[in-house]
Amino acid sequence: MNQDSPELVALKRALGYQLTALREAAGLGQQQVGRKTGYSRSSVAKAETGRQLLTREFWTTADHLLNADGALLANYEQVRAAKEEHEARSREAALAQAYAEAQAHAQALRAASPPDVQNGHGLVVPTGQEVLSGLVGAVGAELAAGLAGPLLYLAFLSTSAHAAPLEGREQLREQLRVFLREWATTVERREHLRLLGWAAATIAASPLSRLNPDEQERLSGTLATPSRVDEQVIDHIETLLLDCKRQEDALGPHAVLHTVIAQRELVDSLLDECSNELRPRLLSVYSSMSSSIGIYFMNLEDPVSAMHYCDQARGAAQQAGNTELGIYSLCMMSHFASQQGNAHAAIDFAAAAQHLGTKTDDHLLQACTAVEFAMAYVIAGQHKESMSEFERALTGLTLSSDQRSPESPVYWFHEGLVVSHQSDCFLRQGKPVEAAAAAERGLQLFDTSFVSDLANCTLRLGTARLLSGEVEESARVIGEGALLANRIRSARLTSEVRAARGRMGPWSDTPAVKELDERLQGLGMG
Repeated sequence: MNQDSPELVALKRALGYQLTALREAAGLGQQQVGRKTGYSRSSVAKAETGRQLLTREFWTTADHLLNADGALLANYEQVRAAKEEHEARSREAALAQAYAEAQAHAQALRAASPPDVQNGHGLVVPTGQEVLSGLVGAVGAELAAGLAGPLLYLAFLSTSAHAAPLEGREQLREQLRVFLREWATTVERREHLRLLGWAAATIAASPLSRLNPDEQERLSGTLATPSRVDEQVIDHIETLLLDCKRQEDALGPHAVLHTVIAQRELVDSLLDECSNELRPRLLSVYSSMSSSIGIYFMNLEDPVSAMHYCDQARGAAQQAGNTELGIYSLCMMSHFASQQGNAHAAIDFAAAAQHLGTKTDDHLLQACTAVEFAMAYVIAGQHKESMSEFERALTGLTLSSDQRSPESPVYWFHEGLVVSHQSDCFLRQGKPVEAAAAAERGLQLFDTSFVSDLANCTLRLGTARLLSGEVEESARVIGEGALLANRIRSARLTSEVRAARGRMGPWSDTPAVKELDERLQGLGMG
């Protein structure tokens, strides 16, 4: 059995995360979904972890059962298309091996031919039927049946070889080799374009896509002829990615993960035939997409995939010579390491980002790097160093308030995020009063369209209120944070909500906490 590619594994996991989120939002267990769809609880569990894809009938029923309005079924179709593309590539590898075996068979035939054939009086190229028989044995009848076109051409060459002089037969054999090589490339391109056509349709269907019909047609045309990549095409791809980022800010990672993975596959396919002049820019787009996917997976509590994609983002940024994107990917890797409690790795990544930061004038990135250093120090228990980095970040933001570039990878970075992270730092130090003050300040500075950041800061305020003895106010604030977390269906935020509620154990019998429990139950977070 062929091993799934990392991209296919990522798509399966993303589909599983979506199924889990919809099921929990509907208040159903895995066994209940299994009964309704005709599958066992373990099959549903495997589907939610991406270990089993199940059938279209399952996803159709689940989509209806969970009121997904077609979104679940559409994403299943995307995964199925990617799976077929992966299987096609595996078949092509088997085909290449079959070609080699066919050539070896031809050589054996020539060696065993009578002297008059070897001297130029007879057939020196195997017939189409002979090669077909060899391929059936090598790769099976189903795959060999797809070789009708080249085998007809092969038969023509074989027939022509009967009357050709020796030097002519060598030319025919070379023509045959060229044809088979080109045909194999055509098959790969055709299969790949089928996937890219699906990806383009997915992207164009995004409700926030700002491409007009002419621009969509231009992008689709580029898929058919990758050498047509130009500045305008890359502009369009960047616009689509920005739209997805804004959609994720408001709706969470489930809403865009499949689309951005498809975009990344699209860009990857265009890199091979992109001009040297435009390649660095297209690599930069690839890096930005990879970082975004890494963030989405971290919010879905999949740190392994998150690190994988951010490391690829770092490598692409390095190839592109894009210092800013390299810093950004290192900042994200430091952030992920901090969330996993790995202080040493977090400090190392932040130090690498800070070193690169001396090569850029992007003050937002420099401030972002300082915050990641601060959080790494918090995890390491070095609170004095942490506060110094927070102050460095705030000072940098003040100095650069009139120099902010919309092209910065962290164009969204602002003072509210800094003080929100400060609140987390104070909580870890056991200073709830200072934590509450920082969180309240952060909430005043937040743009409400950044739902994930808003939810994080709200939950920190709720925890600070609880640690200050304000149980009723804490329950109210945590309830608000739960509503925000539910809007974007972030597994990581859901875990934060449950952790916040877990700290309220001693007050479980109070009216405020009972009311919070009812709200969480209704949201599927109980």
